[in-house]
Amino acid sequence: MQPRIISLGHGYACRFAAETLRRAGFPVTDGGDPADADICLTDDLATIADQVGGDEPWPSDLRSLTLVELAWPAALPDANARIAELSGIGAVIGEADGPGIAPPGRMLEALAGLQAATAALAGWLAARRDGLGEHVVVDPVACLAGMSGVNAIQFLNYGRPWRRSGPSASGSGGPYPFRVFRCADGWIAVICRARIEWDAFLALLGDPPWAKRPEFADQIVIAAEHADEVSALITDILSTRTVDDVVAAGREFRVPIAPLRTAAEALADPQLLDGTDPVPAVTVERPRPTKTGWRPDPGGPLAGLRVLDLGWVWAAPVASAWLADLGADVVKVESLDRLDVGRRRGLDFPAGLPSARATLPGYERAWLYNAANRNKRGIRLELKDPADHARFLELVASADVVVESFATGVLERLDLAPERLFEANPALVLLSMGGRTIDGDYLARSYAPMLTALAGLEAAVTSSSGEPLGLLNWGVADPNAGAWATFAVVSALAADAGGSHLLLSQLRALVNTCVSHYRGEDPPQALLPDPPEVTLPHLQGTAPGPLGDLYRSVMVRGWSPEFGERMAFGSPWRFRRSPVGVRTPAPLFASTDPDEVLASWRGGVHANRDVPSPR
Repeated sequence: MQPRIISLGHGYACRFAAETLRRAGFPVTDGGDPADADICLTDDLATIADQVGGDEPWPSDLRSLTLVELAWPAALPDANARIAELSGIGAVIGEADGPGIAPPGRMLEALAGLQAATAALAGWLAARRDGLGEHVVVDPVACLAGMSGVNAIQFLNYGRPWRRSGPSASGSGGPYPFRVFRCADGWIAVICRARIEWDAFLALLGDPPWAKRPEFADQIVIAAEHADEVSALITDILSTRTVDDVVAAGREFRVPIAPLRTAAEALADPQLLDGTDPVPAVTVERPRPTKTGWRPDPGGPLAGLRVLDLGWVWAAPVASAWLADLGADVVKVESLDRLDVGRRRGLDFPAGLPSARATLPGYERAWLYNAANRNKRGIRLELKDPADHARFLELVASADVVVESFATGVLERLDLAPERLFEANPALVLLSMGGRTIDGDYLARSYAPMLTALAGLEAAVTSSSGEPLGLLNWGVADPNAGAWATFAVVSALAADAGGSHLLLSQLRALVNTCVSHYRGEDPPQALLPDPPEVTLPHLQGTAPGPLGDLYRSVMVRGWSPEFGERMAFGSPWRFRRSPVGVRTPAPLFASTDPDEVLASWRGGVHANRDVPSPR
């Protein structure tokens, strides 16, 4: 059974939502009568106001309708620029002393449309359960503020301002470098988050004598005090080498380097585009096609769905967090040997931590981790340990979805290859978004600007003189991948496609989001003379003005005497009937016993349902 979908909107976001559903295999009609549909997409409620009457409950012939409304400014011709200006994103792209710049590719409208497509299927799944439809509102500005806020957190957590900084992330976003460099025949993006990467980059440069100067010993100090000087010294070396040579050396030395492709160069890559049509972001492998084992419970649209989250940092965790927002019972699996780096972002790692310790004071306040892991339970499993390995497979047998973002070969080395997981649960939906996809053919590390550089998006943002400025301050590849991953899982559930292995390429996901860029349908680069800037008071909820009001509306805050403030960004959707959104803060490390999860899943009990929101 497939939903009957009609699209009544005219703005790009609504059209993108409809096309995304079409490309996923769902029939969508442009125009039609909502009384004959299961899902209606619109960005103008006035067109159907007479039928719905404006009040809920709706008339009996619309009782089961899922109405997805993309709110203002989705229908405007310049919606991409308006969203950039009002959400704070436009304030971080551009020259330091110049105007703000909206991202290219109409990507902000597309991201709002993608979230609308996810909400449409989730609402329909809930309506299949009890026959009652839903009115879902996607506010594009609030939706994108939630995504931009996680970027702001990562900068402000390091004590760096989040503002325009030309071809560099503001203050390098922490350790140097995080910027665009000129080579003899083009441009590259270089990011070194770890000391081992910086040392390897210096070796690639020929271990220049200046690198031994005491003031250049620390990447954080370079970023704060010497970034321009060191950048000039690096450019002197790179300007004698070609882009191809430097990129090849990056692979040899394992330094995160990517060429700034143009849109034409991206178009010429058959791995990404077939003419001007993007290769689908998700490849579906179905070794043993079967129906999913999930049957929805009362509550949120995905209540009753059991998800094991093996992701880390941001892209995969935020995908499972959005599933949790929709009501799924998400269990985050962590190891002390491989602690989610999001817990450590901007915090010192406590030396000599006892391995038996259940919680990690200091890690429980990391803003990035809390933002991407709300509504989850957290368990500790050391997957190299035979007992924990067996317990994990028991959990897989009772799960509906597993999300993983390991590098190529990690699951195999853990004896948890996809075939082993499907052996434990033939009805499983397995989502992989790591090196197992084509991304691993391009990059050893899928840092966000590496992906946007390869997709031709960094080169599309230029200075007044035509030189690339890029999007380094806004790591859009991570939330974009998370949004596509959430849509992929909900699509598989709507298609009852159990036994599916969904392989999501973050690079292809970017190309799909920005398809208008490759088709030459983008408006000119939008300049924003004085966009409001996101500061620490915005994240603390004390900033005045419209942007402060926006951030207070999208942030959910929790606090405890032991672990301090724990913040998250709200759901990108407002469901009028179903309980959707942030219910609990991110889990403390190892705060739930794995056997408790097993017992609740086998007994049909879901611990995270109907928990009051933290305040």
